Amino acid sequence: MRAASGLVAALGLALLAPGCTAPITPSPDAMAEAHPAWDRAQFGTNSWGRVVSGWTIGPQGQGEWHVRENENGQPGPIGAYRVTYHAIALNDAQVQQLAALLDSLPDPAPDSGDCREFRTDMYYGELRLTQGADTREVAWNEGCMDAGYRAFLARLQRADALVAGVGRAAPVTRVERFKSDGSRAE
Repeated sequence: MRAASGLVAALGLALLAPGCTAPITPSPDAMAEAHPAWDRAQFGTNSWGRVVSGWTIGPQGQGEWHVRENENGQPGPIGAYRVTYHAIALNDAQVQQLAALLDSLPDPAPDSGDCREFRTDMYYGELRLTQGADTREVAWNEGCMDAGYRAFLARLQRADALVAGVGRAAPVTRVERFKSDGSRAE
């Protein structure tokens, strides 16, 4: 199993997602003008039904990032673990970059179930964008190797890398410990 940092693999960032006309890397002008089209963005990464990492961000850049760490130090979603939470605050440029990445996702998003080339046991998760009472949920799966899907996934990976970079440097706010079966450890 790859480490969580494997989520940010280099992926041919010049490709276009199906039905999109914007490049994966937003232009500096687009990023300067980007304002989130959401009140809250929530992202989660899982493996084998277990948490790997995730984050929640508000439109002003305030939020929380969390990561799973196995108590034995080994990679993978097996064994006793802890989830470490970090309070984060993206600066204006980071909020604009995140908004440009997330707001440029195709709607509807491509479906990994339609992939011709698929690998099992890869990371998967969801992105939820909430505006008022409406939430758009986008499921994703790294197992899809089709070029168009990889281009879509690259946007999500860049957004996750942006927030995780801030999260790793941010102070820890709490740690929750779990047994290998996922129940809380006391």
